[in-house]
Amino acid sequence: MKHILFTIFIFVSGIEMYSQTRSQLTGEIYTTENTPVADAVVILKDSLVNTTAYNIVYSDSLGRFSVLAPDARANQLLISCLGYKQTICPLSTSINHLQIILKEDNSIKLDEVIVKGIRQRTKVESDRLVYNMDANPFSDDNALEAFKYVPFVASDGQRFSIIGKSETKIYVNGREKKLAPDAVGDYLKGLSADRIKSIEVIHSPNSSFRGEGNFGIINILLKQKEDEGLQGSLSAQVWRTHYMKERGNLNLMYHKNKLALNCMVGFSNQSDWKKDETESFLKETTTAVWQKSKITGFTRRANGTIDWSYQLSGKDELGGNLNFSYSKLDWTDKGRLKQTDADKEDMLSVQHNNDLGRDRTDAGINLFYQHRFNQQGQVLNIDFDYIYSRNKQFVWNRMDNLDDNLQYLSPYNYYQEIVPQSSNIWSSKIEYRQNVGNNQLMAGLDSYYSKIDNKDTFMQGTDDGYVEDKKQNSHFALEEWTSALFASWKREWISGFSTRLGCRLEYTDYTTQQYSLQEKSKNDFVRVLPNLYINCRLSPNHVFSYIFSN
Repeated sequence: MKHILFTIFIFVSGIEMYSQTRSQLTGEIYTTENTPVADAVVILKDSLVNTTAYNIVYSDSLGRFSVLAPDARANQLLISCLGYKQTICPLSTSINHLQIILKEDNSIKLDEVIVKGIRQRTKVESDRLVYNMDANPFSDDNALEAFKYVPFVASDGQRFSIIGKSETKIYVNGREKKLAPDAVGDYLKGLSADRIKSIEVIHSPNSSFRGEGNFGIINILLKQKEDEGLQGSLSAQVWRTHYMKERGNLNLMYHKNKLALNCMVGFSNQSDWKKDETESFLKETTTAVWQKSKITGFTRRANGTIDWSYQLSGKDELGGNLNFSYSKLDWTDKGRLKQTDADKEDMLSVQHNNDLGRDRTDAGINLFYQHRFNQQGQVLNIDFDYIYSRNKQFVWNRMDNLDDNLQYLSPYNYYQEIVPQSSNIWSSKIEYRQNVGNNQLMAGLDSYYSKIDNKDTFMQGTDDGYVEDKKQNSHFALEEWTSALFASWKREWISGFSTRLGCRLEYTDYTTQQYSLQEKSKNDFVRVLPNLYINCRLSPNHVFSYIFSN
């Protein structure tokens, strides 16, 4: 009987000990200023056996770490990171989650330290690929050239896009650079690659990003200027093809106490010419068409941007940016068109002298406020943006009939077309984020209002001069207001496996008015835009992901 009772006691004790064994140990590591600590070393040990480490893991970019099925013999957690004091936390089987604060270690003062190693070039996270710019061979060139070596990005030094995406947006330090398409390219050409810490290719934006269709985001993370004072750089390029071309950029960086300023101004002049000659034969009408043209002109652009931030306190930051761009285009197309029949008799011989001009001005302002709460990983962001754009395009077409001796015979077609367009866009966004264990919760709302006015004036040439052709005129206006609620939940289930579930609820009200036709329409609708993302790291070199979005 005693043997039976003793066996039952051992069996029950074993069940109790097994129930107290942790299946997973998770936690977050922060500084005293609530900033996540990345790449910290986390070691599970037995206090009685100093030479044995049962588990070793590293914290991610958000300061999180996770240990799957930790060894039951580990009774202490040792955390270390360069520049911080080593911390030891006692463990028990009842502890499944920890929040650890590391204090700075000011006692370490070394005259010189030389560290040699190979840093990982790319890092795959749940919704993006992070590229380390230290490994880029174009680190001494501009950002647009450096894009050539960034995975998933196609760039020829003039244009860029994320492979497989219909639209690519540029963000700097997590905020969109709302510039004209030409100005974005000039900005990247003026941004020195050595100022970039890393580039994030966000192939699956979460619900907080507003966008249409299959879009992606390139987020450029700049290096923080630690030395106080003023620094700057000036670069210029001059080259010649058929005409002289110039480009110049000025960069200034200022840091004093809690204030940081970045200023960049650039200009470019692209003067050029080209000849074009085509000949085609139409079988149905047995006619041949021959056309020759010479295009000359210039495109001049100037752009500037100012970014600033001010630390109100250890938890509050205020900042913004101001940007502008201006471009002027003036091109002339001169040439001749000839059409002949089957017997090579001239049916039409026309000489053209066409002008194309365009003036475009874009300006924008952004203000943002960020507050970090006492709880680690709890952040509130507030953004406000205003964008103004004015674009005026001018087309002057002059075509004359020629005789057999290529002499002026009579006017063929003369017209002028002027297309001015202006737009005003206001937008705002409030976003709240919080980390709870292995979960990251995010929610917020944004609002967007735009007013666009487009007026196309068409003037037809006659013997008495130019007369307005009201049938071809077009005056169009659009007003749109969109507001949205969004939420997202992300969870790291086990090491290498994560999911994200989000949804965006949008309400849109827009009004269009066609003044030329005296027509007006008003519409409104609601859209539900869910998205699901699954990411599984099979090995350090193999990742499987699945994306569903609407």
